[in-house]
Amino acid sequence: MRLGLFSIGSLGSALLNLVLLPVTTSFLTPEEYGKTSMFFLAQTFLIYIIYLGFDQAFTREYHDQMNKRALLQQAMIVPLIGAMALQAILIIFSSGFSRILFASPTYSYAIYLLAGSISLLIFERFILLYIRMQNHAVKFSVYSILVKLVVLLTTLFFLYMYSPTFITVVYGMLVGQMIGDCILIIGNYKFFFPIERQIDYDLIHKLMHFGLPIVIGTFLYSLLMIIDKVMLRHFTDFSSLGIYTAGFKIASALMVLQISFANFWVPTAYEWFKQRKPIYYYERVSHLIMFLISLFFLFMVFFKESIIYLLSREYAEAQYVFPLLCFHPLMMTISETTNLGIVFSKKSHLNIAASFIAVAVAFICHLLLIPISGAIGAACATAAGYLTFFLSRTYFSMKHWEGFSVKRQVTLTLILYIFAIFVAYNRNIWLEKSLTIALIIITISIYNKEVRQILQYFIERKQKKI
Repeated sequence: MRLGLFSIGSLGSALLNLVLLPVTTSFLTPEEYGKTSMFFLAQTFLIYIIYLGFDQAFTREYHDQMNKRALLQQAMIVPLIGAMALQAILIIFSSGFSRILFASPTYSYAIYLLAGSISLLIFERFILLYIRMQNHAVKFSVYSILVKLVVLLTTLFFLYMYSPTFITVVYGMLVGQMIGDCILIIGNYKFFFPIERQIDYDLIHKLMHFGLPIVIGTFLYSLLMIIDKVMLRHFTDFSSLGIYTAGFKIASALMVLQISFANFWVPTAYEWFKQRKPIYYYERVSHLIMFLISLFFLFMVFFKESIIYLLSREYAEAQYVFPLLCFHPLMMTISETTNLGIVFSKKSHLNIAASFIAVAVAFICHLLLIPISGAIGAACATAAGYLTFFLSRTYFSMKHWEGFSVKRQVTLTLILYIFAIFVAYNRNIWLEKSLTIALIIITISIYNKEVRQILQYFIERKQKKI
C-alpha cells in the first residue's frame, strides 16, 4: 500500500518530465537541446554533491533520534554553509562557467540563477526526506508532483513569452524550480520552528562521520553521471549530445520504478533491520523488483518506435540509444536491495571503492567507443559503468552481510546488457521484436516462483473481497 502511495509522486513527476521532453524537443533542434543538456549536467552534478552526504546520514539516524525536527535542522547546517561557498564561486566566475557549459561567456544570468537555486535544492531534498521518513506517502507525492508541475508550467510560460531557444528553457526550468521549492518550504515551515539555536556538535560529528565517506563515493558516482556528456561534448558535437540526452530522458521512464521503490524501500529496510527480520524478507524483495523492472524494460524496448514519437523526427536516432541508457535506473534499482550489507555495517567507504571501479570502467569504455560510435558508443560505455557499479556494490555488500544468492539477478542483467547492445546496432525490426518476446518468456521462466507468488497474492485478495 505504501509503495503504491509513494509511487504516485514518482509517477506524476516522471510523467511531467516526459511531457516536458516533447515540448522542448519540438521547439529545439538537437544542437540546441545539446546545449540545454549541459545545464542538466551542471544541475545533476550539483544535486549529487551539495548535500555532502548529510541527507544519507539523516535517514540513517532518523530512527535512533528522539527529536526528529532537531535532527533535520542540524543535518542541514553543513550543507547550507557549503552551498554559500559554492554560490560565491559560481557568481564570481559566472562567465567562465557559462563558457564551459554553453560555449559562450554571455549567459552569466543563467549561472546566477543556478547559484540561487542551490540553497533551495537543499531545503527541497531534506523536507521531502523528512516527509518520506515519516511515511506520509500522500503528502510526499503531492509535493513531489507540485514542484515538477511548477517547473513544467513555468518553462511553458517562458517558451510562450520569449523566443524558443535553449537559454529560454534553462531560464524557465530554473525559475520554475525556485518557485516550486519556495512553495514547498512555505507549506512545511513548521519543520523549522522552533529553530534550534544551539549547534549539536556531537550529532553533527556523528552525521559527518557517516556522511563524508558517502560524499567521496557520491562525487565519484556523479562523475559516472556526467563523464558521458563531457566526453561526447569533447569528441563530437552538440547535435550528438542532444540525441543522447533525449535518449536519457526517455530512459528516465524507468526512474519511476527506481524512485518509487527507493522511497518505500529505504525506510522499510531500516525498520526490518531494527526488527531483526530474517534474510528471506530482503531476498524476496530483491527477486521481485528485478523481475518487475526487467519486464518494464523489455516492454519499453518492444514499443520503442511508438515511444520515440514523443520527440520530433530529428531525434529518431535516440531509439537505438535509450535501451542502453535504461541501465542507469535498472542497475540502481536492483542494487538498492543488494547493497544493504554496506548500509547496515556502516561501512559507507565501500561505496567509494564501488564508484571508483565503475568510473574507471566507464572512462576507459567512453575513451574507446565514443570516437568510433558517437552517441551509441557513449551509451554502451554508460551501461557498462552502471553494470560494474551494481556488481561492485553487491560484492562488497555480501562480504559484510549474511546476504542471499544473486545468481539470477546477475545472469539476467548480463543477458539484458548484451540484448541492449544488439538493439543499438541492429536495424532488423522483426528480429528485434522476436528476441524481445523470447526474453520476456525467459524472464518469466527465471522468476516463475515470483510469478506464482504474485498470482497467489491477487487470487487471495479477490477471494477476500468476495
